[in-house]
Amino acid sequence: MSSGSPLRAVVLGYGFIGNMHVEAAATLPGVEVVGVSGHRLDRATAFAHRHGIERVTTDWASLCVEPDVDLVIVGTPNLLHADQAIHALDHAKHVLVEKPMAVTVADAERMIDAAAGADRTLAVGHMWRYHPDVIALRDRVVAGEFGRIVRTHGWGIHAGWGPSGWFTDPTLAGGGALIDMGIHAIDTARFILADPDPERVSASIGLGCHGDHDVDDDGIVVIDWSDGVRSSVEFGWWQPRLGGLEADTEVLGTAGTGRVWTMPLPPPAQYVHCDVAMYAAQLADVVGACRTGATPIASSEVGRTALAVVERAYAAGREPSDGT
Repeated sequence: MSSGSPLRAVVLGYGFIGNMHVEAAATLPGVEVVGVSGHRLDRATAFAHRHGIERVTTDWASLCVEPDVDLVIVGTPNLLHADQAIHALDHAKHVLVEKPMAVTVADAERMIDAAAGADRTLAVGHMWRYHPDVIALRDRVVAGEFGRIVRTHGWGIHAGWGPSGWFTDPTLAGGGALIDMGIHAIDTARFILADPDPERVSASIGLGCHGDHDVDDDGIVVIDWSDGVRSSVEFGWWQPRLGGLEADTEVLGTAGTGRVWTMPLPPPAQYVHCDVAMYAAQLADVVGACRTGATPIASSEVGRTALAVVERAYAAGREPSDGT
């Protein structure tokens, strides 16, 4: 892929996330989405027609190896992420995979090894790292405005709503609200703190508290980071109220406090929280990494660490209490 040629991408998956990536690509000069795959041909065809995409198929494996494809965007159920990404990487394609990058850290490490072996970019869809309000709070923290940060509090919650379908299938999703929503707040806290390492993870996790499903839909995670900061994250679906918008994070320091968003909750009806601009900024960063070999902001290390916290939280949440 020469610096002057368009980057040609294909999308695996035609749901909400696939739609956001394609709309983001449409705002970027030099990026073309040329194909889409999905397990339902009728839905994939409708998606392709809606976005003017020339190729549509149920055969994702063949689409990934088309000779003129540069980037594969993986937006399928979580269980499929690792095998689809590795297949693309093994055929010398760059990959942007949605979060969580896999359902286990072991699979994430296989993906990272495949990217290194192919000398290709592997980025993970932690898109809140590209939101200007999140970046602004991070810059204030780094500048020392709040003194030494002692604690953060974050939210990954749907109030009065929750997903269905594969999101509530523990095999396909790898978990429930924690791996779906909590992971956003976990990674956002880490980004705002300038990416410390997680040293200890504890959790209290509720299973099926707000619905008839076999995955978690309520809980709290606490992370002790290598910089001495503690982060608490509330996550859930079908919650009775919003304590904070998705990925909202409050920092508490020795010289003051700050928060990503301070608007009243629930937000005004016209407010769009998860917007295309954030996805466009993410895709622009990934495209730049594909062209130059630079490390994207939402790198594979970022994805692996966020998943490692989730994996450790699920393990901690299963541990029996000693009653003390």
